Amino acid sequence: MTDKYDKIMEQFLVPISEFEGPVMDSTYFMKNDGSFVFSEGYCHPEGAFWGMIIKYPLPGGHIDIFGREYSWTHRVEIDGELCIIPNSQQVENQFKVAPELRAFQGEKPPYARNFIKFPLSDFSGYFDARHSMRELRKEYQWIDEVVLKTCELLEWNPDDTGVTGSLAYGRVEDDVDMMFIGTPAENAAIAGKIRQYVESNPEARVFELGREWPLRFYYAGTLICPFFRYSDPAQIPLLDCEIEVVEGGVTLEATVADDTHNLYLPAIVGLTDLRKEDGSREDDMDLIVYNGAMRGEIWRGDRIRINPTTINLTTPSAGTRRAALITEEDQYTIVEQH
Repeated sequence: MTDKYDKIMEQFLVPISEFEGPVMDSTYFMKNDGSFVFSEGYCHPEGAFWGMIIKYPLPGGHIDIFGREYSWTHRVEIDGELCIIPNSQQVENQFKVAPELRAFQGEKPPYARNFIKFPLSDFSGYFDARHSMRELRKEYQWIDEVVLKTCELLEWNPDDTGVTGSLAYGRVEDDVDMMFIGTPAENAAIAGKIRQYVESNPEARVFELGREWPLRFYYAGTLICPFFRYSDPAQIPLLDCEIEVVEGGVTLEATVADDTHNLYLPAIVGLTDLRKEDGSREDDMDLIVYNGAMRGEIWRGDRIRINPTTINLTTPSAGTRRAALITEEDQYTIVEQH
């Protein structure tokens, strides 16, 4: 490791001995081998979490992280254009980088099909979202200005923000993956302001990797990529849950009746007026969307078509109820947008 690498890690990396849990979505952890691992969602096994190795040390790798060579597991350049590797190949790439993980997987719950289980004992530290934001704002005036201006626009306390992405470990690029940490109602208000701003300022819309990202926007000369986190773990709907698969292959149309938890992983939306392809009705149920790329895409009033796995979902607060689960972007389409 280089002196610069050690210095930056000392500044941003929090020792794993100080990690109190629970594992929160979109947190970067550092494996003992120096790999950067991203936690996915809030439903994690005890002493472990579901996630993905994003960058790993590779001599000759094309990514420079403070003088150390790394490579990706999830992206590839094709004809000079950056492309996302399909989920199934990303999973296999994890085992190419860390083959010992294959024996640790066991039977996966249906929501974790695109993720890998990592034991917390494999990690030297983690990158706390708030801590990293404080360090960045002290060191980089432009980041501090962007945070202050964005929070002024959204009427939000800048001290209740964090960062994720490469900024979490101090690698500064040209965008800001800003994390808003509040109650579901507070976060929903921020998302509403972002949508209003983008609607009024079409030039702020973001098209990247072949699609439009509904909550990303350009502001203060910077690409802002919002993430949302619950300020209190007690607010997390599926922090402790069990899932039993009932059936798959059923196509449904439904109207979104509740989007309180649509900004997170998993995104959870309440569905009403459900109809099967033959026109028969289904009872109201929740849709669990376990795909990070689909945060903030489905809103109250939208009419959607889904091809889910039907599940029995059990939580301590609500007991067992029927729900629908999707993990892939091609499992839903918007029939009519509100």
